[in-house]
Amino acid sequence: MQKHDWMAKMSSSLDNGHIFSETVKTKTPATLLFACDAWRRRKHDVVISIEANQSGESSLSVVIHPKKSSIDLTIRRTETSEDILKSIRQTTKKIRIRGCGSVVNTVYQVIDSLINQGWYLEQTMLNSSTHKHSVHNQVNTTLQAVLRRG
Repeated sequence: MQKHDWMAKMSSSLDNGHIFSETVKTKTPATLLFACDAWRRRKHDVVISIEANQSGESSLSVVIHPKKSSIDLTIRRTETSEDILKSIRQTTKKIRIRGCGSVVNTVYQVIDSLINQGWYLEQTMLNSSTHKHSVHNQVNTTLQAVLRRG
């Protein structure tokens, strides 16, 4: 199936207020994942899992929730944890937050505040990205997290 086929199938569930759930075995999941990402960018909660199975071909499971209750936050140097926390709506149930370099402290402060308000930390990841500047490479540490509340 092409991306537009997946989008139409997802839309038929989500537009009617139903959860979209699909499990496929495929070696080429890109079109399904591209369609899922379109819904993620529209603030829907998208959950993806990849599971090994006895057939030797992994299963890709996708669940998309109909309500727009998810946000992505990429923290910038000009933002404070207080401003970020004030911007989170009561209807928000899932936050994906990330920041690199000097804003790692701000990302941590937001995470710390949210878990002390009853949110739970679903996932954290520490990695880095390398940027070439003329002759030398600059490595930026990135802190990412996914938080949820009931």
